[in-house]
Amino acid sequence: MMLITLVVLPVAAVAFARSGKAWRDIGRGPYAIDPDLPPRSVRVQPSPVSRATQEAEVRQMLEAKSYRRQRRGEEPLDVEAEVARQLAELG
Repeated sequence: MMLITLVVLPVAAVAFARSGKAWRDIGRGPYAIDPDLPPRSVRVQPSPVSRATQEAEVRQMLEAKSYRRQRRGEEPLDVEAEVARQLAELG
């Protein structure tokens, strides 16, 4: 038993040492579920969001918040004033 271990151990060590690239490639390739992202310099920067889109999204968020407050029996928000305040903070 000890002889088998002494013979197989160096063979396994050499095989493991030579398999470096194979280990790095596991889970990669054209059929990978989560492919590698391109380098940062190649990534496309998102286009800036228009002011009208920002206003619509802020208004939608605040209207939903006001609705939830009303459902809990609290005072509703002044949506117009909050929209103006939020957009002023965004710049």
